[in-house]
Amino acid sequence: MSKRANSTEDFYNHVSDFYESMIDFENNLLLRTHAYKGIFPVVGSIADIGCGVGVDSIALALNGHKVKSLDISPKMIEAVKANAIKYNVKIDAKVSSFDSIPKEYDNKFNGVVSVGNTIAHLTSKELSSAIKRIYKLLQPGGKIFLHSLNYDLIVRESKRINNITNRGGKIIICFYDFGKDEIDFNILSFPIEAPKEFSIVKTKHYPHSKNEIEIFLANAGFSKIKFMQNFEGEKFNAKTSKDLFVSAEKSNNNS
Repeated sequence: MSKRANSTEDFYNHVSDFYESMIDFENNLLLRTHAYKGIFPVVGSIADIGCGVGVDSIALALNGHKVKSLDISPKMIEAVKANAIKYNVKIDAKVSSFDSIPKEYDNKFNGVVSVGNTIAHLTSKELSSAIKRIYKLLQPGGKIFLHSLNYDLIVRESKRINNITNRGGKIIICFYDFGKDEIDFNILSFPIEAPKEFSIVKTKHYPHSKNEIEIFLANAGFSKIKFMQNFEGEKFNAKTSKDLFVSAEKSNNNS
């Protein structure tokens, strides 16, 4: 059986059943719980936008933060709530996209994270608006922490196969179709003993560069912009880094 997603919401609703195994939830949780101790050393209130199944939300909550988890996929939000119970943490999880975040959340957060390549689903215009929206969510002195794949490297190498894994008897193949200004990200999955029972879903990725993200952050009013290649804070290299992490702060003088 084959299925193709027509929207970001459809895509993540479909992959929610095997997403935890695909991202190796347990190992990622350990890594991020440790990393966020350094990224957000002071306990506060943090919004996780595009939270997926909640690995970042759980990690932040385990570090004592009050967490608001937001995702466009209802099934992902269900997974976050289930994981919050599993790990005995309290998380407020709601269905929301960047452009539907209530204004009542403005100036409520010490930090906002969006990790897991969420921003790649946004066009340049949408990303610019999303970063401005995040700025309003933050209290003065608050930090934004974003993650994207390094599309400079991906486009330059133009390798179609992104990853192949065997998780619990299911083969998961992630691959790209390259267009002029956008990339189709595809996930093909099937039981190892029944490959004809496959499904394939796709979603659009917009290959934002480091320079583009930096401009959007500066235009929104952010300062202390820093680019890294991993959670540990090692310096980003456009030619070699697989991932692009960025942190920035809202001025203490702004609201």
